[in-house]
Amino acid sequence: MTVAAVSISWNQTLEVERSHLLTHPVYALLRGPDEINLFLKHHVWAVWDFMSLLKALQARLTCVRVPWVPSALPFAARLVNEIVLEEETDDDGRGGNASHFELYLEAMRDAGADTGPINRFVCRVAGGNHWSQSLREGAAEIPQAAQKFVTHHLQLAETGSLAAVAGAFTLAREGVIPDMFHRLLMELGEKMPERYGRFSYYLRRHIELDGKEHGPASNRLLESVTEGSEAKAQEAIEAARHSLRLRGDLYDAVLQSVSGS
Repeated sequence: MTVAAVSISWNQTLEVERSHLLTHPVYALLRGPDEINLFLKHHVWAVWDFMSLLKALQARLTCVRVPWVPSALPFAARLVNEIVLEEETDDDGRGGNASHFELYLEAMRDAGADTGPINRFVCRVAGGNHWSQSLREGAAEIPQAAQKFVTHHLQLAETGSLAAVAGAFTLAREGVIPDMFHRLLMELGEKMPERYGRFSYYLRRHIELDGKEHGPASNRLLESVTEGSEAKAQEAIEAARHSLRLRGDLYDAVLQSVSGS
């Protein structure tokens, strides 16, 4: 199989995992505030660790140290910097700027969802604790599936190959998020009073950005970093497959929480 053929078949290769996420029963189960807030409380961990994957790419593809040296892959460096600009400092819809993680926290607060566990975790990390120690210290209040999800992606960000990080980011995040969030909006459209206005803004903003800009840009980035290597393309695919399956596990945990609530 040529590298071009591998690139074209990435999504087809992952169709089983993508289909599982896009048809997951969790969407239809979000019938009211309690169910929606449980979803928000689980999903916020994926919003947080997304930024670590993105920053891992930026750290490897650009120079973020002094003294500065040129990037070995300037085209990929340009793409990742463009994505970071909006993911980290986007228009907040109110005349200011905020990261998408901060937008999500606003949406949680407006909805009445519990932001305590994620806020305490981020405070521990900001205070100098290693992320793994911070997870252990908050283990009693952090969903187990979220702990597993974050652990995998932070380890990938720290020690995974460039192709694997780019594969997880592109094929299991930017490439599937617009469809997932569109499905969420379809299910929640008639159930979203004013308290979910920020959540709606967050979802719509991602559908717009990821569908039209970040998705295509990340695809070009992935093609750049795999550098014509079928082996690197396969690394990207396997990393994405693992990440998609962990997202499915996270959604399964939401279902279990809803059933037990």
